[in-house]
Amino acid sequence: MICPKCGRDIPDGTVCPCSLEGPPLSDNPALNALKTVGSSPLFLALAVLMSAWALLTIFSSLGVSDAMSSVYVYAFQYGLDMDQVQAIMNAMRSSSMVTAVLGSIPAILTAVAMWLHFSTCKSRQSGNISTAGLTICKVLSYISLVGLCLAGVLVLCGFAIIIIAFLVSDAPLGSLFDAYGGYYSYGSSFSDEEATIAVVVVLGVFALIIGFAMGLAIAYQASIIRMINRTKTVAATGMADDRVSGYLVGMTGFSAACSIISGLFALFTAPLTGAASLAHAAGLILMIVLLRTYGKAMNQVLYPPMQPPMPPMYGTPQQNFAEQQYAPQDAQQPPQPPVE
Repeated sequence: MICPKCGRDIPDGTVCPCSLEGPPLSDNPALNALKTVGSSPLFLALAVLMSAWALLTIFSSLGVSDAMSSVYVYAFQYGLDMDQVQAIMNAMRSSSMVTAVLGSIPAILTAVAMWLHFSTCKSRQSGNISTAGLTICKVLSYISLVGLCLAGVLVLCGFAIIIIAFLVSDAPLGSLFDAYGGYYSYGSSFSDEEATIAVVVVLGVFALIIGFAMGLAIAYQASIIRMINRTKTVAATGMADDRVSGYLVGMTGFSAACSIISGLFALFTAPLTGAASLAHAAGLILMIVLLRTYGKAMNQVLYPPMQPPMPPMYGTPQQNFAEQQYAPQDAQQPPQPPVE
C-alpha cells in the first residue's frame, strides 16, 4: 500500500514511519524533504551563526575607528588645536559608522536570507515555501561573480600590459641584475635579453597562479548559483532533485579552513575580527552538513526504500500449482462415505 501522507510504499496493515514522526510539513514528498532540512536544528544554528558573523563584522569595523582615538594623544603631544582635532574625529567617527554598515551589507543580507528560509520552512500554513531567502543569496552570488570576473580581467590585463612593456622597452635590465645579484652569481653576468626573459617568465607564472585562483573562485560562485536554482526548481515544481555538487562541498570546506586559519591569527591582533571569521567558518561547516543531508533526503524521495516481500506460507504459487497439477487422483478426490 502507499502512504497517503508521504507517498512511501509500506506493507499492508503496517504504520508508516511518518505517522510516528508527526504530521509532514508538506503533502509533496520533495517539498516535505526540503522543508524538513530547512527547519532542522542545524539550519537554525546556521542562521544564528550567520547573524553573529554579521554583528561581529559591524563591531570589528567600528573597533578600527575606535583605535584611532590614539590620535588625541599625538595631537596633544604636538600641541595641535584640540577643537579642530575633535571636529575631525567626529566626522571620521560618523563616516566610519556608515562605512562599517555598508561594508557589512553582504553579511547582513546573508543572515536575513537564512532567517527567511528557516521561517518559511518551519511554517505549516502552506505546503509550499517562499523562495525570498534563496533569491537574496542568489543575487549576492551574482554580485560576487560579476565582481570576481571584473577583478580577474583587470588583474590579467595589468599583467599583460606590464609584460608587453618589458618586452618592448630598451631598459638595461642586465646591468640592473648584475648590480643587485652579481655578488651572489660568482662573477656571472646577465644580458639584457636574459634578464627580460626572466622577468617575463616570473610575471607570467604569477599571472597564471592568480588567474587559476580567480577561476576557482568564479567557478565556486557559479556552483552556488546552480545549487540555488535547483532548490528553487524543487520548490516551484515539487520534483525531487538530489544533485549536490561535490565541487561546491569541497570549496565550501576550503573556505571554512581559510576562515579558521585567518580567524585564529586575527584573535591576537583584532579579537572581534577573529571571532567573526570563526563564526563564518562554523557556519560554512554546518552548510556542508546541510548540503549532504539535503542530498540524502532528496535521494530517498527519488528512490524510496523497497520493503522485502512477505514470505509465502506454503511455498510459492508456482510450487502450489505444480503440486495440485501432478498430484495423484486419489489425493485430489475427497474421501467418499462408505456405502451401506
